Amino acid sequence: MSAARRGKRRATLPPRAWSVLAASVGLIALSGAAVSATVLNAGGSEGVVTHRETATPEEVLEFWTPERIKQAKPAEMPVQPVECVGRQWFVHPHCW
Repeated sequence: MSAARRGKRRATLPPRAWSVLAASVGLIALSGAAVSATVLNAGGSEGVVTHRETATPEEVLEFWTPERIKQAKPAEMPVQPVECVGRQWFVHPHCW
């Protein structure tokens, strides 16, 4: 026996509602993709740089003499503004 014969009706949406639903889902997906692309590219050309060390541990120990260690200067680290930390970054365009 079908659902209609048993007195149960299936909930259906009119065609216009399906169009609105599809457009809404599409816009949400598109805006999410745009935000994630913006956040991922926020570093620009100053992104993370990596390299592999090919020297052996013995060569490294030989290079870093006590004199060189005393003269060594720490590398500059990027500083993130306070307003760009945590969930607040989203409301500040310069954090993107």
